[in-house]
Amino acid sequence: MKRTLLLIGGGQAHVEVLRQLALNPPAEADIALFNPKPSVLYSGMLPGVIAGHYEPVEARVNLWALCQRARVRFFETSALSLNAANHVLESGIGERHRFDFASLDVGCISQPVPTSPGAYVVTVKPVDPLLAAINEFQSVRSASLMVRIVGNGAAALEVALALAFRWRESANRRVSIVAQSRLMVGYPQRVRTLALRACRKWRVLVLENKPVELIEPTRLCLVGGELIDTQLTVLATGYAPVALMHKTDLTQASDGSILVNAKLQSVNHPHIFAVGDCSSVSGVSIPRSSVFSVSQGATLAANLLATFTSMPLVPYRHASNVLSLLSLGEKRALATRSGLAAAGGWAWRWKDSTDRKWINRYTLD
Repeated sequence: MKRTLLLIGGGQAHVEVLRQLALNPPAEADIALFNPKPSVLYSGMLPGVIAGHYEPVEARVNLWALCQRARVRFFETSALSLNAANHVLESGIGERHRFDFASLDVGCISQPVPTSPGAYVVTVKPVDPLLAAINEFQSVRSASLMVRIVGNGAAALEVALALAFRWRESANRRVSIVAQSRLMVGYPQRVRTLALRACRKWRVLVLENKPVELIEPTRLCLVGGELIDTQLTVLATGYAPVALMHKTDLTQASDGSILVNAKLQSVNHPHIFAVGDCSSVSGVSIPRSSVFSVSQGATLAANLLATFTSMPLVPYRHASNVLSLLSLGEKRALATRSGLAAAGGWAWRWKDSTDRKWINRYTLD
């Protein structure tokens, strides 16, 4: 009997699933992918795209083409709701799809900040509004611009430095980071030191311990009453669940992500799998990073294929002590692992090689 698998979202783990489905197509399977757009930008290369080191097309995976190769139906729409108990998905165009199994890799959005009408605010997640804003200002080279990046983690650092490098010859364009606490909190002190050094080099002002409570059209209103001028505000504010997470009967973690077991199955509906930023593995603390989303792809692919043959599922083995490579605007990167950190052009070349190998794996001739 033919069974139906729905892949919801075009995240990095699902990209690997599509590759594996093309190599090992299961018998008697009806498989479909739902994603709002036919391609997805690899987040690991986003800072390079912003800085101008890559053209956007170089960092995009063509989901539609991968689906064609894997004989997977592609629906260019998001998912509105998921009723796991009744095995029903409602799509963004109002269609209802029944399924036997489903997998979610829908990512997350930047934590929203209260915003007044008229404020120019874009997000790092999803990234398309940010890229559109950059292109808009790029076409008006003479325009002055004050950009405030709200956030205190790696995303805020990488985006701020990438923008500063992109506009390095424009004296009237200024980029700053407005951090709720200290920049790069949770990282080793050496990482923070190197990050601040890069910010000074590219004239990125870092304002720490400045929590934002409201974004107005021309200013940020901070907790305590302080006001900071802004024209374009970029939110790199950490995790918030996508709208679908509010319309599902799957058990969730305290942050609104889907709670899964070691085999990446929902803890209350094991016929549903979830990976990447939209999930939390029970009993394991996994940072939300493309590194770990990519690493879950192989395990997810193996388990989804196993569902069609009733074979045993395999657990995801989380490796916490992995190398992290952060872009520093120019063709330099910051490498950190096991509390150690160093920066240089060699780290950029390493990151560039790693990212290109990943994207080339899913590029069709």
